[in-house]
Amino acid sequence: MKAISIGRDQGCDIVIQDNTDVISRRHATLNISPSGKMTIVDQSRNGTYVNGIRISSNVPVPVTRKDIVSFAHVAKLDWNTVPAENGLMRYIILAVVAAIIIVCGIFAYQHFSKEESPKTSTPQQTTLQDSIKEKDAEKAKQDSLNAQKREQEKKAKADSIANKKKSSSKKKTDKPKESKPEVPKDSTQNSRPIG
Repeated sequence: MKAISIGRDQGCDIVIQDNTDVISRRHATLNISPSGKMTIVDQSRNGTYVNGIRISSNVPVPVTRKDIVSFAHVAKLDWNTVPAENGLMRYIILAVVAAIIIVCGIFAYQHFSKEESPKTSTPQQTTLQDSIKEKDAEKAKQDSLNAQKREQEKKAKADSIANKKKSSSKKKTDKPKESKPEVPKDSTQNSRPIG
């Protein structure tokens, strides 16, 4: 915090010319914080006024550059004599805030543009895509092997059915046919009609 002394003494930071001795040697102190806030403290016999109202002695009162500060109604504070160091601090703070906003905006733009645009392959995505392709190829290979196995099982089943039919037909042909004894023809019986 910077303290600026105001009075008619030549050792003050802001010297007020007064030959009547109404202004005290150390009439008031203006305190400026690093954030730019200001307070004024009256240290005089004849008083300090802010916007026409007398302030209490040794009590800090907040002021701005828009306020009218007078010393014993004899002289007014010229704000141009008060150093504007807080202005530099404000510009630095504003620059830092603007830089943060710009950086956040760039990151947000990159994040949303990646989601909306067609995805380009990054090394991580390529690795993921390759592993998915490998899994798909492995699954297709497994499906092919399963189909071949089912085909072989069907063929084996069909072959076994065919073999069973052949073996059963061989069994039928291998059996000797039972021969019926031939009955001699009776010659007495003539199948021709008489007459």
